[in-house]
Amino acid sequence: MRTHFSPRPDAAPGCDTPKDAPEAPRLGFARAISVAGLRALSVVAGLAYVKYYTNQLSVQEVGAFFYLGTLSYILNALVFVPVDSYMQARLSGIDALPWRSIRRLVAATLLVALCVCVALSLPFIGMGLLNVRDVPLLYGLAAMLYLCTSVRNLLNIRGQATFASSMIVLESVSRLLAFMLAVSVVGASARTLLLSSIAALAVELVLLLRQARSTLPLSPQEVVLDHPKQIWRTTSALSGGAASNTVQLQAYRVLFPAAGHAGTAAMLGVTANIGAVAMSACAQVFSQLFLPRLYQTRGASIGQYVAWGTAMAAALLAVALPMSGFLVRHLTHAEYAAYAPAVGIGVVLEASNMLIGAFSVYLTLHGRAGALFRFQLAGAAVSLAGCLALIVHAPDSPMLIGLVIAGSQVLVTPALAFYVHRLQRQHA
Repeated sequence: MRTHFSPRPDAAPGCDTPKDAPEAPRLGFARAISVAGLRALSVVAGLAYVKYYTNQLSVQEVGAFFYLGTLSYILNALVFVPVDSYMQARLSGIDALPWRSIRRLVAATLLVALCVCVALSLPFIGMGLLNVRDVPLLYGLAAMLYLCTSVRNLLNIRGQATFASSMIVLESVSRLLAFMLAVSVVGASARTLLLSSIAALAVELVLLLRQARSTLPLSPQEVVLDHPKQIWRTTSALSGGAASNTVQLQAYRVLFPAAGHAGTAAMLGVTANIGAVAMSACAQVFSQLFLPRLYQTRGASIGQYVAWGTAMAAALLAVALPMSGFLVRHLTHAEYAAYAPAVGIGVVLEASNMLIGAFSVYLTLHGRAGALFRFQLAGAAVSLAGCLALIVHAPDSPMLIGLVIAGSQVLVTPALAFYVHRLQRQHA
């Protein structure tokens, strides 16, 4: 399915970006250092968060948290991520943001997501795999993640990378403090961990909205971003790709606990998460510096983005693997130490997601979101087939699960890179 954005009246000939589109922020050294420093602080807070909740929760409770969190992220992938990707691409060339139009789109998205959440939850409730009281938690976490991420992206693309990074630090610290408070008041459980995350995100959202209102150029004018049918075509293609990516990377967190092997999922999830947190921090610094330029150049800088991103990921992997045993022993329980090499798997998965995210921006800007869906669907099929086979033949093998999932990512990412390279040559 090919999707495209219809030209706007103020667009320059042959381009759907307005002539007065905001320029890409400059990549100053001081700005890069401040963003990197803030991300380093968020990593420290994130790792402290991992250490605290793994010490407070049993392995079974950690597995339950991953299970519930993954169901929430599936909702995020199906509805929220595609709409935000569409909105960021559509607004990247608009100087004064039509806040009434944005508010209407966000309200419609939240309503659709609520309907999808209820519809998806009913089969799980019927099979005894989900409690009714967990549904508001799943929806609340997905909705708050969407709102915070969307406003942060708007600020970052418009040159406020330092503030956006400071909010990520706040989020990491707030999650830790909120869970510590919840443990002291009601006790530690997977549900209190989810609820405390929602509360922390709510605090972040208030500050983000206040900053956006006071610093972003806003227009009260009603603007039709696109025809609803066009929005549906674009977001449905992105939704399929995001859902496929979630199944590819997260399905094991649902399948193994449902089959009675929550501990297996927890062993891989906790150890791989250490590498993922480190890579995610680096990726967010990198994307905050280079993603605005990717939007503003309509994807022309994709080659530099991928080259530098790959080099950064390789350097981190070279450091993380020798230190994996030390990190796991000091950040988790001794029972996780046998699976320390999974830290490297977390780095590979998150690095691949960083590159796939850049390819997603390029394909969305150039009306090829449907191609992204096809590639990610293939990756999901490989990962899902491997996980189902392991449930039958090796249900207690966390490392094998990680290798299967990482292998599917390693297949998809270079294939997407080749496809985007061919498109670039066609547009040259």
